[in-house]
Amino acid sequence: MNRHEEIKKAIFNMGGLKIAASTLNVTPGAISKWVRNGVIPNLHKAEHVANASGFDLASLRPRYEQKANI
Repeated sequence: MNRHEEIKKAIFNMGGLKIAASTLNVTPGAISKWVRNGVIPNLHKAEHVANASGFDLASLRPRYEQKANI
């Protein structure tokens, strides 16, 4: 599964685009951008999505994984 699909499924697990946007205090457009770019740029938001959806943080925010391995 590619990163775009991981984020899309994580958002679905949170209850969908509108519920996730409301929960994360962002616009649905912001979440669409995350899916399109294949990364959640804000670490705090990525942690919240990971905790709420059951997905691994590194799969939602690959830059975090790179920094953690250094």
